Amino acid sequence: MKTILKLIALLLWCAPLLHAQDRNLLIQGTVTSMPDNQPIANAVVTIKDTFIETETGANGVFTLSVAPGDQLLVNALLMYPKTVMVSTNEQPLEIRMQYNAEVLEAITVRERQEKEEYVEKDFNKRNKNEVGYSYEDVQTRFINGVDVDLYTVAKKIPMLDVVGNPQEGQVVYNSRMRGALGGSKVPIQVVVDGIPVDQNALGFIDPRQVTNMTVYRSLAATVKYGAFGAGGVISITTTNSGDIRSSRKKTPSLLVKGNNYNEGILPISDNITISSAPSMQEIRKSPTLSEAQRTYNEQRDQPETRNLVYYLDMANYFSKWGAVYEYRVLSDLFRQANNNPRILRAIAFELEEKGHLAQATFVMEKLLEVHPDNIQAYRDVARLYAATGRYKLATALYKQMIYNTVPNLDFEPIHPIVFNEFRHLIANHKSKIDFRGIPNEFLSVNFKKDIRIVLEYTNPLAEFEVQFVSPTKKYFTWRHSAFYNEDVIEDEISKGYAIKEFTIEDADFGNWLVNVKSIDGNTGAIPTLLKYTIYQDYGLPTETKEIKVINLANQSEKGTLDTFIY
Repeated sequence: MKTILKLIALLLWCAPLLHAQDRNLLIQGTVTSMPDNQPIANAVVTIKDTFIETETGANGVFTLSVAPGDQLLVNALLMYPKTVMVSTNEQPLEIRMQYNAEVLEAITVRERQEKEEYVEKDFNKRNKNEVGYSYEDVQTRFINGVDVDLYTVAKKIPMLDVVGNPQEGQVVYNSRMRGALGGSKVPIQVVVDGIPVDQNALGFIDPRQVTNMTVYRSLAATVKYGAFGAGGVISITTTNSGDIRSSRKKTPSLLVKGNNYNEGILPISDNITISSAPSMQEIRKSPTLSEAQRTYNEQRDQPETRNLVYYLDMANYFSKWGAVYEYRVLSDLFRQANNNPRILRAIAFELEEKGHLAQATFVMEKLLEVHPDNIQAYRDVARLYAATGRYKLATALYKQMIYNTVPNLDFEPIHPIVFNEFRHLIANHKSKIDFRGIPNEFLSVNFKKDIRIVLEYTNPLAEFEVQFVSPTKKYFTWRHSAFYNEDVIEDEISKGYAIKEFTIEDADFGNWLVNVKSIDGNTGAIPTLLKYTIYQDYGLPTETKEIKVINLANQSEKGTLDTFIY
């Protein structure tokens, strides 16, 4: 029966488009900033009351098929949104956007409080853009408030391999993936505040005291440190360093004074409903399936139902009669999505939350097909291939991401996530994949994470915050906003990813809370959905997994998304 349902669902995706309005006027437009008249890349241009949208290129130019009278909604990072009316005039549109002065002023104030970042070179300070060798500043990406020592941090850093355990001792090796692949492991050297120390110092340095952590791989380390750095070097700057003791901000930590949490468990709605409540009230009056279908067919032609949440609500409603009826509603949404990556990802979120992995895979394959420059789509397809038993295809995709072999794409921003998932695939399905060309550090038999949490969001422009509260009532807040992470959001938009990973290991035992709050309150036709996935005992036979999908537009007030026992 399940096989039949899957076949029916896949056939439904291919059905012809119904209820679509003809849009035969092909227009071109240019989006620029005021008053400097600079082109705005990756601005999102959407036809109001539809799921049709496109993005501007590097030159700020876009093309779109429209109808006279359409309204275009334009959104871009750090800009006020703008609405433009389409006329019968076929002249190129000139759309000028104003900077969000309040956000820019706030960012400027924050930046004034931070010193320019430097690295040390042969006892002299130099701006990091002037250094003539490769290094990687890993502090902001791999240290978070739940880390207990720097061995915990090192486990999350690509190209490093941590062997051993806290009880018997641990050693960090430079895996040398760049250069001689698969070469012998070499213990990495450690320099703290400019002084070489034994590697076991990593077990005693409190992550909250680290202000910068840089990994120099073998060649770069040799250039900087000579023979001492032949195996690679981890250079650590702490709050004890005289250069930064009074000026650099400390890494956020659950242990910082003044971050005592006293709000308790807060309410949150698991229902993504926001704009279709009247429609739901009407359709619930239907006494039979055929009557409900008739009402739905009438509703979906109305302007007020042309929004993402309406279709997701209807899919949930019809699922009580069976998955095939749920798929029919989602297929309507799929056909109207017009290859919109936010809609496609939202459909995949909904399907995966319900456990419909084959259909979720199909949708993500479509996203990858129409948006091959979206780096996260490769990861999503690879992960779903692994989840559905297509291990060889998953391995091939993960290898492409690890080695950056897809032309014109750089997977480095999602490498930590890709590395963890590839290790997980190998640890659980060694007999079903080809080991040729896989670096040695991925073949560890002891791969595991106590708690792994992955956040995925359908729109990188969305602004929200997630708060982790420990059993001792200390908290750490991660913020996805232009004020705190402008560079990250710009990178997400330009490279096509919207994902963040957290791991909790060797932390406080007891009940943890995960709270969430929306900052921007996006309540348009395509509100941002947040998918929260938590793994416990990740990589072990006892692994468990739970997925929750919420509408961030419902979370203008902070609410508790999850509680779990560590």
